[in-house]
Amino acid sequence: MDADFKGRSIDAVSQLAATRGPLLKFALPFGGEAWLVTGHTLSSSLLTDHRLSKISPLQERAAPETHRLYRHLLVTDPPEHTRLRRQLRHALAHWTSARIEALASDIIARRLATLDRDATRFDLVSHVTMPAALEIACTIVGIPLDDMAKIDAWNDRLTRSDLDGADQADEIADEIEAYLTGLVQKNADHAGDGALAALGRAASQGELNTHEAMALAYLLLSAGYETTGHLLSSAVWLLAGDRETWRAVAADDDAAVRAIEECLRFNPSLELSTPRYAREDFEMIDTAIHKGDMIFIALGAANRDPSIFRTGSLFECPRAGLAQHLSFGRGPHICPGAGIARVASRTIVQELARRFPDLALSTDHELEWIPGLVMRGLRSLPIFVGGE
Repeated sequence: MDADFKGRSIDAVSQLAATRGPLLKFALPFGGEAWLVTGHTLSSSLLTDHRLSKISPLQERAAPETHRLYRHLLVTDPPEHTRLRRQLRHALAHWTSARIEALASDIIARRLATLDRDATRFDLVSHVTMPAALEIACTIVGIPLDDMAKIDAWNDRLTRSDLDGADQADEIADEIEAYLTGLVQKNADHAGDGALAALGRAASQGELNTHEAMALAYLLLSAGYETTGHLLSSAVWLLAGDRETWRAVAADDDAAVRAIEECLRFNPSLELSTPRYAREDFEMIDTAIHKGDMIFIALGAANRDPSIFRTGSLFECPRAGLAQHLSFGRGPHICPGAGIARVASRTIVQELARRFPDLALSTDHELEWIPGLVMRGLRSLPIFVGGE
């Protein structure tokens, strides 16, 4: 979880995998132990393995229940997961690739228009990528843009609460749930194109209950905001270092699509999967896995597995075989917003490359990664856009 370690964490895990194999045990920062799966082949198979569950089979019945806001796709198994995922797919049906592209184009144009025209240096993360990702997520969900700052503040408080070990998550979740519930009640006719309105319609028709609708809306909002924002920052960091690649992204849609996929492979926004649990005792590559064991998939390390990606430890554009990367997962829990993230990120990065063909990274800035176990993102990225 340490911020300093995050800068080399994927390489460190890959090196461990090379010397000790694709299955490692590690001490969790919050206590206990878990398995870490690093190899691409094993990771890919486990993402679809019915012997793994998103719910611990050893969870005590008397243990506190997960807050209603977090009872969504990340903590359910089929058939419950299948039912919820179907409703989420319906809620996103309005957001075709063409609409996402138009939305992202409008947002990045307005975001760049707010920059000081005389400024030649600014922080891409705080001024462009994270605000743009937040506006995309809020628009898709159906959150009033005047409330963006409120959503960002809640997200920041949750992150700090997790890192500090402070038990404030339920308190913050109560605030978010009350806000989303109030938003639905305020728009009781469930009109509009936002996912929240669609989920409200499903709840009014008995296909979801109100709590499920709120949890799915929050999942879209929180996960879509952070992962897309981190992907955008990472993509500029990786692509702008090569002038030829940066200009190819600006000029060629296909090159931009391939470039985003290589960014996803090399530096995924989720370095590890969310945890899974063994439903039963079983053996994996001559190792005993016990019922209830926690298992993480090292998506970042799997994406650099040299048996799948030649010179996988290097960032290379163009690269063949990118369809095999695991950054959005695989199987029943594959990211439902993958298409949205791909189109929005390609659109925004391409617009940045066109607007700032000579964009350069600050050479005196040491990259600082946001601490955490699963998420991977840059805290800041100072850039020059001319005149330097």
